[in-house]
Amino acid sequence: MNRNIINTAIVLLAVFLLIGCTIKQEKQSTILVSGLGTVLVQPDMAQMNINFSYTAQTTQQAKREVDIKMQQIMDILKGDNIEDKDIKTVSLSYDRETEYRDGRNVLIGQRAQQTITVTINDIANNPNRLPELLDKLTAIDRVSIRNIIFDTKDKTELFRQSRELAYQKALDKANQYAKLSGQKIVKVLTISEERNRDVYRVVSQSNVAYGDVTSAREAATPLPTGEQEVTSEVTVTFLIK
Repeated sequence: MNRNIINTAIVLLAVFLLIGCTIKQEKQSTILVSGLGTVLVQPDMAQMNINFSYTAQTTQQAKREVDIKMQQIMDILKGDNIEDKDIKTVSLSYDRETEYRDGRNVLIGQRAQQTITVTINDIANNPNRLPELLDKLTAIDRVSIRNIIFDTKDKTELFRQSRELAYQKALDKANQYAKLSGQKIVKVLTISEERNRDVYRVVSQSNVAYGDVTSAREAATPLPTGEQEVTSEVTVTFLIK
């Protein structure tokens, strides 16, 4: 009997404590605000795809021609001190080449094709590096260069700055709202980061395809890279009174 009384008393005490906490929480005034921080930066690296394809009577002949051209491309890249880790084959194919004639596909040869992705670093300190490299590469007949994208190698500090800006903007908003309502900020209750906004957004990039020597000479200088945005967004809950 005594045990039942004790258990009942414990339950009642827990209920009273829960009610008390709920009432206390209901009396709290909070402000929920978000802040967006953006840092602009000039890119210091570029990435591009270099492609060469060739059609011949046999697969072996087509492959041999592609191998020769790709070796020329590699020699140019090595001569520009581009490291092996910055050169990657993204596709390699050997296939039949057909042409649609008079309602049917006609075999015209065997096609070999290879595409590599190349990363060029230090373009901010050496703005002529990429245009001069494009000049050399497009001197190779039938080479294709596509999807030239500018980027920043190390974004760690940039994201730190954008997060600080985002939080400061949220704090400024909260201070203004608190002042308008005749109250003051006491402390931060919660901070959450919007994953879809903690991003590096390319504002300017080049998707030009260089396919012959004339186009390379026209594009050699200058080659503007524009600026990129490093953006973070936070949502903060402030306690006010």
